[in-house]
Amino acid sequence: MNSALKGDLYLGQQIRKKRESTGISLNQAAKEMNISASFLSQIERGIVLPSINTLRTIADYLNTYIGFLLGESVNSENMQVVRKKEIQNISNTIKSKGVNLHILSPVGSKLEFMYDEFEKDSSTGNRLYQHEGEECAFVLQGKLEIILNYEKIVVNEGDFIWFQSNIPHKIVNLHTEKSIAIWIDCPPRF
Repeated sequence: MNSALKGDLYLGQQIRKKRESTGISLNQAAKEMNISASFLSQIERGIVLPSINTLRTIADYLNTYIGFLLGESVNSENMQVVRKKEIQNISNTIKSKGVNLHILSPVGSKLEFMYDEFEKDSSTGNRLYQHEGEECAFVLQGKLEIILNYEKIVVNEGDFIWFQSNIPHKIVNLHTEKSIAIWIDCPPRF
């Protein structure tokens, strides 16, 4: 058996396994995907290789992604776990008392995912910051004031904010206790 046919057979087997695990018959799946049952059967047996559009239709129908059907595996290049002891505390980089920043995303990520704690009466400093990219935050606890080009915007627990990072900005804790937010910068800043 040549290698192309082995690849087609693997793809077909993955599609069949995924379809069968949902309890949907070949005829029903083909009808709902608007393809013929014989064509789907040929794909599942590795006789024919579907087009990208057909493969996308099949993957969407089976509630999966094309990479899974092709045998893409999870590895250190496309997934990382950052353990609690590996989380970077970068609070000293902004030199603001009462602001604790923790980078959660792994080194090399194209976005910077942070867990930020703002003690009572704390802020990111007196001056407004600006840099390239965009950022957003979700307030887990408390109440923050985001100052964007001297305009004050209050975000409470459960609120989300997004803005372009080139707008001069700073953060102030308005809560009578600690405020906590998940913050994302893209591209990474720290």
